[in-house]
Amino acid sequence: MNRWNMTAGAARPNPQGTFNVTNVTPNQTFLLHGSNAWIDSQPCYVVNNWSYVSPATPLKLADLFVNGSGVYQLDAFPTHSVNEEASYGVSVVSGTHKGCLEIVFVNDLGIMDSWHLDGFGFYVVGFGMGAWTPASRNTYNIFDPVVRSTVQVYPRGWSAVYVFLDNPGMWNLRSQHLKHWYLGQELYVRVFDADPNPAKERPPPQNLLLCGIFDNSSAPASAPAPLAGR
Repeated sequence: MNRWNMTAGAARPNPQGTFNVTNVTPNQTFLLHGSNAWIDSQPCYVVNNWSYVSPATPLKLADLFVNGSGVYQLDAFPTHSVNEEASYGVSVVSGTHKGCLEIVFVNDLGIMDSWHLDGFGFYVVGFGMGAWTPASRNTYNIFDPVVRSTVQVYPRGWSAVYVFLDNPGMWNLRSQHLKHWYLGQELYVRVFDADPNPAKERPPPQNLLLCGIFDNSSAPASAPAPLAGR
């Protein structure tokens, strides 16, 4: 997967802003269905029949001090299937650091939707109408896909992207349709790197503000070593 060279303006095999990803093999796939539902007599929007609910404790604080315990359960969210019944949840999934993630956004709604991932640009490799299947990969453009931070998904259609997860952190993946986002159509991708190099992810400041299950009197004296998975 090539790096984006914004200083080069000369002719090249691929036009500026596109990349050849024929040498890329994704090691993860998320198949994400966006739709609407009713939970406890309330309208909401869901991803794989999970509607995101924000916890009182910020995810990064929970990750730093207690490895998420009591705030979220890592990888409880279904990344390849749709739950039979819609429910609320704190949706946090693992992304492999420096791995390539294939995300297929499926729009089960009758209106246009769009998706954005914080912290990354992604390679838009395909789109289509109707159901996505593994055979749909045969239609992908891996020779000169464009790089975007937001991708549109047509009504009753799908869009596929490749993401190179070289940026450690807790990253929001959401619908850019504000109504959908506000009512739960989002999740977080936790990209973990055990290397404490601050050039990759800066440590929290000494005057870090605490809230939720933590406060100034109960915060741990120091953070435990984060776990790659739980």
